[in-house]
Amino acid sequence: MRRILNYILIAITTLGFTGCGNGGKREADRLGSPEVQQMQYAEQITIAELPSVLQRLKEGQMEYDFFGICSSPVACIYFIQEDGKFYIDYEAIGADQLPYLDKIRQYAKEQGYHVVDTTYGNTPIDFTEPAQAPVISLRVDTDIDSIAKVGARLMQTIFHNTDTTHYEIVP
Repeated sequence: MRRILNYILIAITTLGFTGCGNGGKREADRLGSPEVQQMQYAEQITIAELPSVLQRLKEGQMEYDFFGICSSPVACIYFIQEDGKFYIDYEAIGADQLPYLDKIRQYAKEQGYHVVDTTYGNTPIDFTEPAQAPVISLRVDTDIDSIAKVGARLMQTIFHNTDTTHYEIVP
């Protein structure tokens, strides 16, 4: 699990430097150099495609036992499969993400979702308290279609995304 958490930190840090949701315009499209064109880019989806990605996760077709959807460095949630159950996690690695912890907690309370406060042990990028980046985990024990709907509503309610918002799949 520690290794997974480190991958999440790497993904969030990378998104912080490169951005997420770049409107589909890739660096290779702008520069055209062969070296840049060979770089791999994150898969992009709309929220309607989320159930198929969750199915791939369930079937073990993803690189890890989790993945994130990100529309910006701040708006990034992770879907974790553990013991046949799906969870949605949000990690505040940067100070600009801290206010969203309370918003997600309030949203979960209104929806009746069980919430677990935890940490992956990652060091925050630009704040010192708490010393480890906080994570809020929504423990929603449900099927793929329902967890996809929970994720979609969360992204719409908290981050004001729409059905046409493009998300990068990370890591």
